[in-house]
Amino acid sequence: MTNHFIDKTAITLPTSHHFYSLSQKLTAYQGVDIFSFVDDNELLTGLTRKQAIKRYDSLLKSNPMPQACVLIVMTDEPKPRLLLTRRSNHLSSHAREVSLVGGKRDEADQSSADVALREAFEEVGLDGTDCEILGYLPMQISKKGLLVRPVVACIGVDMVDKLIPSEDEIARLFWLPFEVLLNEPVDYVFDGQSPNDSKLHTPAWVYDCDDDGTPEVVWGLTGRILASLLQIGFGVNWRWYYRLG
Repeated sequence: MTNHFIDKTAITLPTSHHFYSLSQKLTAYQGVDIFSFVDDNELLTGLTRKQAIKRYDSLLKSNPMPQACVLIVMTDEPKPRLLLTRRSNHLSSHAREVSLVGGKRDEADQSSADVALREAFEEVGLDGTDCEILGYLPMQISKKGLLVRPVVACIGVDMVDKLIPSEDEIARLFWLPFEVLLNEPVDYVFDGQSPNDSKLHTPAWVYDCDDDGTPEVVWGLTGRILASLLQIGFGVNWRWYYRLG
């Protein structure tokens, strides 16, 4: 990978911009740059937990570059919406899960924004020239151990109906009203997602975007990333956990 990779760049928006306050809060954030994946996680026990804590401490000290990036796309309108996708069934990673657009960093990528925008174009046809970067969130660690940098951006509302999901990667594309995230996520229960097929409890936003009785479930890495957006950008704190029971 290039030695000149730029993780985060300075963002300057006019005070009249709809997302000026959000961008300022993202820029002003001075907390840890990698969120912990150990706290409130009952899936990690014994030696596995000790190893995870050791790796996390090592990451905090080494200031690594992201290995993957996702794009949080918000519409620039009075009641913003968020772009989300449900991944195709055949994918080897996060199949059938609700996700943000994004993916792994390539050799040719020059910055985190480049990674996120390239992936957004490949997955839903979003051109970088139609997107405005607002800022960056702390990195998250995926369940496969990748460091993921969320890049926050906005688009004009006229772009909503122009995006087309890639059939190779995306089963469907949908728009989540931002106000849904202001409601406390439910305690969602999954069967067979944990050791010994125990039931896994975790926060999730459940939203029926088509009002057809088949809701989308926003949880996991995507949920944690959106929870950090709420915490840093809007002062809304939802506790994130993985519990067995």
